[in-house]
Amino acid sequence: MKAAAFNKLIADTYTTPEKSVIVYARLLKEAGLMTTGARGRNAPEMTPLDAARMTIALLTTDGPSQCVERVQRFGSIKFSPRFSKMIRGYETMSPDQFSNLFAGETLEEVLAQIFALPAALGIRGSYEWLNQNTFHLRVFDFDVLAELFQWKMDGRVIAGELVVPFKGETMVHTADGFRPVEGFTPIGGGIRTERSISGLKFLEIGLGLMTEDQKEGRA
Repeated sequence: MKAAAFNKLIADTYTTPEKSVIVYARLLKEAGLMTTGARGRNAPEMTPLDAARMTIALLTTDGPSQCVERVQRFGSIKFSPRFSKMIRGYETMSPDQFSNLFAGETLEEVLAQIFALPAALGIRGSYEWLNQNTFHLRVFDFDVLAELFQWKMDGRVIAGELVVPFKGETMVHTADGFRPVEGFTPIGGGIRTERSISGLKFLEIGLGLMTEDQKEGRA
């Protein structure tokens, strides 16, 4: 999938204006965070990592001007098995469970793996994987927190959540006391936002990223 088709796929899947997606993509490419190269027939194919970084950009920002810093900050956060919440039904995934499902460590690596499932497992295999491991994604930008989560059901009632948290630092201890993390702009918290996408979006984008040869050979 070339850049223009990729931008349209992202815009349609996330119901975001395509003009905005193009601006996000341009800024990320200029920062070396998305695939870039020749134009036209020789243009490179966009990758699952590109989809992961674009997803992070859209979920962590109010506008494109913030996207490079937020992708760098959130994308590199590692799985945080010690993080939990005092909320009934909130269960943090164990390290063993995590390593059995995911090959990467960071948020962007795990998201890229999910987006790559159709190409890696084929269409049927990716449906089966996602049916057994239906994860949704939510981001709390002020808290520098991203959570992949799946509902735990009691019949038709949601009884809790199995959560894969990626928790970054908001402040760090220095000789001068607690200070914002060096290299990143503090995130204002007057109005604190939560943004999320459903697990079906991973599949839609993953299928879109498949080449015709992959669709024919791994259906």
